[in-house]
Amino acid sequence: MPRLLPILMLAGAIVASATTPAAAAEAHAVAPALLAALAAAGLPLALWLAWRQGRLNRRLRAAMERNARLSASLAALRDTLDTAEARVKLLDNVLESLTDGIAVVDADYRLACWNARFPDITGVPRRALRIGLSFAEVVRLQAEGGEFGLVDPEAETERRMQLLRQGKMMGRWQRERPDGSRIELRRAPLPGGGFVTLYTPVEKPPDPDLPALAEAVRAEWSARVPRLIAAAADGDAAAVRAAAHALRGIAANAGWSGAEAQLAEVEAAAERGDLREARVVASFLLTDTPW
Repeated sequence: MPRLLPILMLAGAIVASATTPAAAAEAHAVAPALLAALAAAGLPLALWLAWRQGRLNRRLRAAMERNARLSASLAALRDTLDTAEARVKLLDNVLESLTDGIAVVDADYRLACWNARFPDITGVPRRALRIGLSFAEVVRLQAEGGEFGLVDPEAETERRMQLLRQGKMMGRWQRERPDGSRIELRRAPLPGGGFVTLYTPVEKPPDPDLPALAEAVRAEWSARVPRLIAAAADGDAAAVRAAAHALRGIAANAGWSGAEAQLAEVEAAAERGDLREARVVASFLLTDTPW
């Protein structure tokens, strides 16, 4: 290519100077030599162009191969992501189907995931939960809600977190909730740090004294109903109110809501002095036992 430039410049000069017949004749005389020079310079030019074209072709093939590899890698990555998303969705479905509460805490003692049953069983407000919430805050919310009894929330939170960091709150144990129910906790450390806890409601064993207690309640009820009927028949409003109030307490403790509502009507009628209505309502208590 560098050798071609002087020849082209020479040709241009010759053509530019051919403005007269004599100059044109002279240009015609040197034309064969000029053509020979151009032909001699054309061979290196052709070789250079061929080399240049080959180089571009190699670069194009390399780029196409890289694109093919990138496309294959992208497809493999997409398949991997689809598989991972499917597994995550399956795991979410499994967690949500559990009747137990479950919570995962990472190595920094922050909440990583939980299922819908977790706040119901542990007493943590659902609205307060979020990914990254410190577990100390979870414990503090439980302490404020009375989950650990009458304690100072801050002191109890510090105590429990210290035990947790020392690894003394792993394993399996039970505790009683404020409503009297019990839950079992099973906590295990995770390989990369953190831990997972399973919260399971515990069925209370049947109280052997319950049948005898229920029988005593029924006997007390059966003994007091005739007294209420007798007081209403005698027209003693004060005795009717007292008998109805006592029976109403028995019904409330036993969970007999229907009988409790009837006795509330009897008591109200006696307070108004309407003993006829009190007798009518009370008469149903003789035939309709609440159990």
